[in-house]
Amino acid sequence: MSDDYPAYGPQVKRPLRVRALRIAALVLAFAGLILLYFYSVNRDIPLVRVDSITPTMNFATVRVSGEVTRDAYVFQSGGMVFNLNDGSGEIAVMGGRAQAEALENAGRLPRRGDRVEVSGSLNVSADQEVKLRMQSAEQLVLQRKRAPSAAPGLSPVQLVNITAAQEGEQVLVTGLLKEIEVPGPGSKAPYVLTLEQGGAELDVILWDDVFQGLERKLPMPGKTISVLGRVDVYKDKVQLKVWEAADLREVTEVMPLVSDGTVTPIAAITSEQKGNLFTVIGTLGEPRSIPGGVIYPIADDSGEMMVLFWDKKISGEERDALESGVRLSVTAPLVAYKGTLELVPKDVEAFRVEESR
Repeated sequence: MSDDYPAYGPQVKRPLRVRALRIAALVLAFAGLILLYFYSVNRDIPLVRVDSITPTMNFATVRVSGEVTRDAYVFQSGGMVFNLNDGSGEIAVMGGRAQAEALENAGRLPRRGDRVEVSGSLNVSADQEVKLRMQSAEQLVLQRKRAPSAAPGLSPVQLVNITAAQEGEQVLVTGLLKEIEVPGPGSKAPYVLTLEQGGAELDVILWDDVFQGLERKLPMPGKTISVLGRVDVYKDKVQLKVWEAADLREVTEVMPLVSDGTVTPIAAITSEQKGNLFTVIGTLGEPRSIPGGVIYPIADDSGEMMVLFWDKKISGEERDALESGVRLSVTAPLVAYKGTLELVPKDVEAFRVEESR
């Protein structure tokens, strides 16, 4: 634009004050835009309670804070979701590929029991289903939960005693590493370690961040390992999830259970003694087949309990002498399964047929 007035004849210059006012107006407008930008970026995003969210808040940017009630799940498409409860209600928190990758690479994917504060945009559907869409991985504040049971001195739990009823609990187990399932290149699937103990098996689940923490080295199959993890149920199957590299280690020395040969009356054995080694002598009852083994009741003058023979430990040929009415001596660790006391011999050397009285 010219500073000259359009006029016929000699051109007249704009007055200086007009030009100064125009420049000042432009400066003020530009400064206002800058201030508005910084305000929108740095203003405090309101913290809301889940039960206070209404349809009129659709698309509003808010913060929510609470406890994670479901582990973050990363979809094959790259997005993610986890559930959060702030004491007034529960909300699903969604994230896109960028947020999921940033959190996963930093080992900050939320898991059950963690405390989280996260900002995002509300999505309230017509049926009032509420979701929060994360704006940025940097706006998620994470406080990991470490269960008190992780303290030193925690006693290992028998694999056969771990059930779906313990979902969410943290337990310590020790077992023989049977096999390892490694995810393919670029896969979001976890590493799956199958543990075996006394014929019972349990899958141990860990993700790449734990694998990296183990310096990309896992124990070899055939080794005995100790695992501290959280009981989880996936597709009706009980498994154990490991979240810290320090919670999985190889056991270099395993102290064998040693019996002093003392025969214990069956009635004197209680569920509080599970894991201890006992020797009992009694008469076998009618056997019952189960997947992977066979169970015999054994009774002495004081009471009755069960003896479980796993096919993988004791073959059918080695059990040929066992039948109802046979008097048997058994030395084995005690297992309590669904309220039933069982002795589980580890091999053919753990039992022998006695002469009838």
